[in-house]
Amino acid sequence: MTLYTEKALSILKNSGLRITKPRRLVIELLAKTSRSLSAYEIKEALDQDGHKVDTVSIYRIIDCLYENHLIHRVLTTGKVMKCKLENEHECELNQSDHCHHFLICQQCGSVEEVHCPGIDSVVSAMEEASGYRINRHYLEFSGICPQCNLV
Repeated sequence: MTLYTEKALSILKNSGLRITKPRRLVIELLAKTSRSLSAYEIKEALDQDGHKVDTVSIYRIIDCLYENHLIHRVLTTGKVMKCKLENEHECELNQSDHCHHFLICQQCGSVEEVHCPGIDSVVSAMEEASGYRINRHYLEFSGICPQCNLV
């Protein structure tokens, strides 16, 4: 069992949620990949492994994992990726907004989570200028990754 799987299951249990076989399968799949995946890609991977989980259940599992800060939604692609639970400084579960930022390759579709130093000052300036109290933000950058840049 990977550290991500262990921590994710522990977080769900501590939240009073049952560890169903489909939830465990999705968590284990996410633990094995560094890619972002759509619900249909998750279903296809589980089907290939001989596990039949219907698409509606996968969407519900994604919602559950998101609500418990175990995955991130990548809005540009409509996919999800696991939070970096292995190192709590990478993905602060207890932060109020749980905002993360992504670099998305326009050629291969890879997604990399990045932390943007200084973004707090941008958010503060926006709050001051607008009068809003900002609770959450989404920031995604599109470009060409180093791997595709070599081609």
